[in-house]
Amino acid sequence: MKEFWNNLFLVKPAPEPGWTVRRRELYYAWRIFMVFCAGLCMGLALLVLAVGPYSKRALIDYLCHWQTLLLNTLPVGLLVLLFYGVAGRTGAAFLLGGGIAFGFSLGNYYKLQFRDDPLYFEDMLILREAKAMASGDHYALFIDWQIILAVFCLLLGWALLRLLAPGPARPWWRRCACALAAVAGAAALSPVLLDGKIYQDTQNFAHLNQWSATQNYISHGFWYPFLHSISDFVETPPAGYDEEEAARLLAEYPDADIPEERKISVVGLMREAYVDFSRYDVPGLDVSGYEVYHALEAESYTGDLVTNIFAGGTVDTERCFLTGNYQLRNFRGNANSYAWYLREQGYAIQGSHPYYQWFYNRQNINGYLGFQQYRYLEGDYEKMTSAPYPEDSILLPEIYADMQKCWAEGKPCFSFSVNVQSHGPYATWDTGAKEYLAGDGYTAECRNAVNAYMDTIMETDRELAAFIDRLREDPNPVILVTFGDHLPWMGDGNVFYEEMGMDVSPATDEGFYRHYTTRYLIWANDAAKEIIGHDVAGEGPAVSPCYLMNLVFDQLGWEGPGFMQAMDEMMEVFPIASTTGRTMTDGVLADRVPEERLELYRRFQYLQHYWRSEFLYKDVMGE
Repeated sequence: MKEFWNNLFLVKPAPEPGWTVRRRELYYAWRIFMVFCAGLCMGLALLVLAVGPYSKRALIDYLCHWQTLLLNTLPVGLLVLLFYGVAGRTGAAFLLGGGIAFGFSLGNYYKLQFRDDPLYFEDMLILREAKAMASGDHYALFIDWQIILAVFCLLLGWALLRLLAPGPARPWWRRCACALAAVAGAAALSPVLLDGKIYQDTQNFAHLNQWSATQNYISHGFWYPFLHSISDFVETPPAGYDEEEAARLLAEYPDADIPEERKISVVGLMREAYVDFSRYDVPGLDVSGYEVYHALEAESYTGDLVTNIFAGGTVDTERCFLTGNYQLRNFRGNANSYAWYLREQGYAIQGSHPYYQWFYNRQNINGYLGFQQYRYLEGDYEKMTSAPYPEDSILLPEIYADMQKCWAEGKPCFSFSVNVQSHGPYATWDTGAKEYLAGDGYTAECRNAVNAYMDTIMETDRELAAFIDRLREDPNPVILVTFGDHLPWMGDGNVFYEEMGMDVSPATDEGFYRHYTTRYLIWANDAAKEIIGHDVAGEGPAVSPCYLMNLVFDQLGWEGPGFMQAMDEMMEVFPIASTTGRTMTDGVLADRVPEERLELYRRFQYLQHYWRSEFLYKDVMGE
């Protein structure tokens, strides 16, 4: 058999002393060609994982678009070629390069299945978090035909290379030349991978939804959008950006101090995956427990919060609220935030997240955003409970106690915390939770998950009401803002939403709002209302998280920093500024800003970028 293959391809297992130079060079060229083509084929095979739980017809779309094929297979081919230069053997190179490509593709596949969220380059900074989440009881790794097919292709490629192109690469300079060729090829390919226009032009939505950020990603495959996300990881200015012009625009809005007699403590609480299902007429769902929250809404200023995320990506909503940015930057140092502004005004800046401090790198980034004190699970909340997700019955009293310490020192405080008790995914087995979802049309897994979720958030509603009762009686003036970060996980591929009759596909305006909308609530105690001079009540506008602090300051009667004043004007025209590709302009949601508003939108983007990239609160860093 080996002699048959040797004769068929005019090669031998290894060059022999009697071979001519020409035949020897052809043999080595053949091996390089084979290992590179094997890498390309592996890249092609891995596209079967790129679609995740979505329509497999998207695989046909990949095959019908040569740009998508090339931009997903070339990176894998170059990776295998690089390892050929390192290892010197075709089989080893393919196992190393193809194995790494398979590992990343598998990570993306599981992330899509579990959280409907693809793998981005920036996720490489939080690998420890991903490992911890994946090792939990809720995420059960599995093997299906797509994974088996990818593994089969990896082993088949290794076996064929061992058979058709065996032997080591000699001499050493030949291996170096292969490695350098791979590096040169990657360098030449990089501008194409990172180019925004090419990325937009290669979108294909024949069987995917263009308004879903996840499906937009999938429409490009995996390796192409993953590598393209490096351009999001690096802060890129908007087209035509002029830093001096942006500085002049912001200078038109000088910072305004908060008068001493109007300094009111602000407490923010972002609730993990909170959604009011009573708004969606889910058949068989007992929503009577929401009466507690609705009673709080009746005495508060409330509205819809249209986020950038769905079922994951908590920090997007969190940090957009804190910074006023409509899209996140890569936080690697001090960044402008409303916490810094309040710190400059003499506020104590503190908060809690009763989970691991490395989760989303809060231990570093919260400091970058101006927090002076932040409490985590390690060495703190872990002493109070053994629950994997510490309860809000512990968190909220601790928030109140920390605020009292500030007041005892005669300082107003800004407290912002993120709960974790309601973090998903939710148990699909019977946990003994109260039955909220009933009916023959639901699977047991759906009922169990919804029951577990509802039981958790109803408990938090009761704790929130008790927390507000404490603030209600407190003589210190306080205003509270609480909101959800995104809709909850409800089954892999959103299958439980489908069972509940909730169309969360963002293809239509109605679906877009259902997909991305949570609620916000702004409440003030009597001591605060006496200073403010009005009730904090009524229905507020639907806004993006970047504007939520604007609404808080507006209720307080504060002008705020210059950037916030500029965003007040922008909010009137662009109340929803989404990273999903849609913007609301003058009350109309669309994928394009009207021509007559483009100049104002340019100012919006300039101001946003300048605020993200130029740190303005150096004077209060050392306090």
